[in-house]
Amino acid sequence: MRLSHTLFLQKPEVLENQQDTIEAHLQQALPGTTLTFAGQPEAIPDGLEVDAVIAPTLPWLPDALDRLSRYDWVHFLSAGVEKIWDMPFPKDGLLMTKSSGVHGAPMSEYAIGAMLYFAKHFDRFNAQSREKRWERCWLGELTGRTAMVLGMGHIGTQVARRARAFDMRVIGVQRNPRPHDCADEVIALDSVEDRLPEVDDLIVCLPLTRDTRHRIGEAQFQRLQPGAVLVDISRGGVVDQQALTRALDAGRLRGAAVDVFEQQPLPAQSPLWNRENVLVTPHVSGTSPHYMERALEIFTRNARAMAQGEPAVTPVDPIAGY
Repeated sequence: MRLSHTLFLQKPEVLENQQDTIEAHLQQALPGTTLTFAGQPEAIPDGLEVDAVIAPTLPWLPDALDRLSRYDWVHFLSAGVEKIWDMPFPKDGLLMTKSSGVHGAPMSEYAIGAMLYFAKHFDRFNAQSREKRWERCWLGELTGRTAMVLGMGHIGTQVARRARAFDMRVIGVQRNPRPHDCADEVIALDSVEDRLPEVDDLIVCLPLTRDTRHRIGEAQFQRLQPGAVLVDISRGGVVDQQALTRALDAGRLRGAAVDVFEQQPLPAQSPLWNRENVLVTPHVSGTSPHYMERALEIFTRNARAMAQGEPAVTPVDPIAGY
């Protein structure tokens, strides 16, 4: 596939700040392609023909695609694409790719930071600082702890690699397990329950699909060893948050860092707020000043591969749902 015309869709406020940078990057990477930018469906000329569409999973994406008379490829600027399955645009026969890997660095750093946050009792010291209390305690360390990384895709692999750098023992979990040089072992998803009693830190990186909804719930929290830490950087719905709340109430967990929620923003009445041992962050673990640059580079890698007759590098798998 050779690109003569590419349509870039994005929120108006993002285009206002980044359009020049995006245009310069794509023109340098793919010289000869014509670029059209649109911050709303009405900005797209009716009947426009393009080879590729680059877009986040915008709520108005179907309306934008409806205005096109032809498009052969849609590249999503996110790694997660679960929202598209409920969007009313034709997907059969449509080439779709995603920005797998774009979140690897920032989200793995978040996971390490969250584990350190609890191991070094930063939650306790933050509360003490506000109350002007000088109380010392012994600190933990990551060295020698066992981290289970649920989902060994681009993000999970980076989490595992950074955890190993802290001399942690890493158990990776994968739908089709295969050896990884960044994990001590990799097991299948259906073997998780047997190994949870060994786990000090459970890092959830799974995509949200029919099979993974509430994959971490009451049974899994019961099997985790007391004092374990949960780090949830997956998608809202993979972890059953009611079960998480009960595990926290029962004192089974040392703490939880949660970046994703079934309802966002997290409602003010959620029991996850106002807990010293729960770090709530507003779905920001994947953000980075380098995000757009990395996402465009992934698009470029796909374009160059297909121009040479090779398959897409980061295809969306409609059967797996991601």
